[in-house]
Amino acid sequence: MSDSDHSNSDDEYYGRVRALLEDAYVSADERGNVFGGSGSSGDMTNWEGKRRVIARAFDRPGSWLDVGCANGLLMETLAAWVAASGHRIEPYGLELSPRIAERARKRLPHWASRIWTGNVMKFEPPIRFDYVTALVDAVPVQSRGALLMRLAHLYLKPGGRLILSCYRPGGFLFGKPAIEAESASAILRAQGFEPIGEAEVRDPASGAAKVRVAWVDVGGQE
Repeated sequence: MSDSDHSNSDDEYYGRVRALLEDAYVSADERGNVFGGSGSSGDMTNWEGKRRVIARAFDRPGSWLDVGCANGLLMETLAAWVAASGHRIEPYGLELSPRIAERARKRLPHWASRIWTGNVMKFEPPIRFDYVTALVDAVPVQSRGALLMRLAHLYLKPGGRLILSCYRPGGFLFGKPAIEAESASAILRAQGFEPIGEAEVRDPASGAAKVRVAWVDVGGQE
């Protein structure tokens, strides 16, 4: 496949993601359903059960960029969870959809200037970060390696930590859902990164992995 074919394929993917998520996230958030505005269902107990696992990757203070921040719910809750373990992190957000990003700014006016709109594969961050979290779904499958290298080279400070998350159903498959989340560790290893930590949350009923997270210190590699 040529570079232009990849570009067209990627653009189609981002367009489909926006079409799939934008109206649903914005309308949920406007109704006061902050969980739906961040792509989840249920209440805070459900949200914490699925997302607090990411906090395990944070073991020191620092700045943090959430790639695909939606309405900013993870920014505020993860900051609180990490603070409970004794580390202060300063959250920033990057969101593909301008409409969803605007909902985040309205919800979190004190962080409005920290919430940017853009495609992670094209956006030029004004600063570098100690931590970056990203979902494997942020880019098409064929662009995963490019995403990880871009985050390592352009987004992270030297010694910064890249945290990759996989949520069930394991990607925007636009078809039959995957049985469980993909392995974040396996994805990192496939691209030449050796994780230094990993964690997961399993469904108590089925035993399937709902969330898998892995992290590696890679920032500033040249």
